[in-house]
Amino acid sequence: MIKILILGGGFGGVRTALDLEKKLTHPTSSGQEKIEITVVNRNPYHLFVSALYEIASAYGLKKDPFAVQLKKTVCLPYSDIFENKKINLIEAEIIDVNLNDREVRTKGDTVLNYDYLVFSLGSETEDYNIPGVKEYAYKFKSLEDAILINKKLEELSEEFESNTRTDPFSFLICGGGFAGVELAAELSCCSKAIEKRCKFKGRYSSITLFEASPKILPMVSDKERKAIVERMTKLGIIIMESSSVEEVGSDFIKLKTGQRVSGDIIIWNAGVRANSILKGIADLPLTQKGAIIVNANLSVKGFGNIFAVGDNIEFNDMKNQKVVPRLAYVAINQGKIAAKNIEAVIKNKRMKSYDPFYSIWIASIGGKYAIAHLWRRLLIKNGFLGWLVRELVDLQYLLSIFTPIKAMRIFWDEITIFSKND
Repeated sequence: MIKILILGGGFGGVRTALDLEKKLTHPTSSGQEKIEITVVNRNPYHLFVSALYEIASAYGLKKDPFAVQLKKTVCLPYSDIFENKKINLIEAEIIDVNLNDREVRTKGDTVLNYDYLVFSLGSETEDYNIPGVKEYAYKFKSLEDAILINKKLEELSEEFESNTRTDPFSFLICGGGFAGVELAAELSCCSKAIEKRCKFKGRYSSITLFEASPKILPMVSDKERKAIVERMTKLGIIIMESSSVEEVGSDFIKLKTGQRVSGDIIIWNAGVRANSILKGIADLPLTQKGAIIVNANLSVKGFGNIFAVGDNIEFNDMKNQKVVPRLAYVAINQGKIAAKNIEAVIKNKRMKSYDPFYSIWIASIGGKYAIAHLWRRLLIKNGFLGWLVRELVDLQYLLSIFTPIKAMRIFWDEITIFSKND
């Protein structure tokens, strides 16, 4: 029996597992060796991180102390994804990986053996060792992070409803990438909904987005950035570029310029790093930033039976010498290549090189409004049309991992819950 072990069930890991199951567990001849595919993940669900900003900003839902309704929209059960598939799921936390003995140890000292291994462990929040980030800032990387922000939002809205607060509530969002832009925009729309409900005269909130680089969203063109900034300005969002954070406190951030900005909630979304567990794995080749070094075919350097995909790798695009960005569809494409190459090795065929593609992006900028950059120079600036494209992209992904009925049910739940404040 050939054992394939996939560590992590993110976008890349799920795609790798599903493609391998389709390619290898339905043999066309009786002579093929039996294949066992196992996914190891800490949680029993696949997190749809692309919608985390919706979770953080959802408002006006029925009181739910356990956030069950919100969780259902982004927590996609592996039991549904792998239903009727020859894929095993082990819900466990990975403690160590022994590459020489081909063993993976999980919490509780369970040892898993493998013939082929795929790293898909994702990333963690990068705080750059800035004082106060760990202690005071709300992170924006996990489901728990998004729910904490949502609960804080509810607490503040209750203060306005009870007239115990009249001063505007201030959000300080650190990080001007896509996630930071989308969160800022959606919080602005949410704030307007709270103003109407509370019949608040004046502004409920102020939102400031800080970016250390000279420009937010460095991967987009100046023309595209201008359209995005114009929309954000209409929403009342203050954008502060070239604003590196030096320190974070319980109710303020201090910039390297010496400027101190007060706020009620500081949200840190200024970068990610590869999973820290990688640094403890002996003989695993890593970059200075702790990401896995891979070959052109996504096999780990020095190992013919180990592959890596997603946020835990650093892949240089030879066409422009740039590091491939950490995006969901990029991880999915890498998962497809990893699956093809594992199949190739098993069947003694030539492996395929990974040709990065990452020029497509869609930025949701509050409510039913998005700007989409599609193939070549096709830019959709019509906000509602861009939003429709974004929804269709999400639906396409759901259809790629679920049956049509399940995909449509989840998609409809997302639309009805997240559109309340649009």
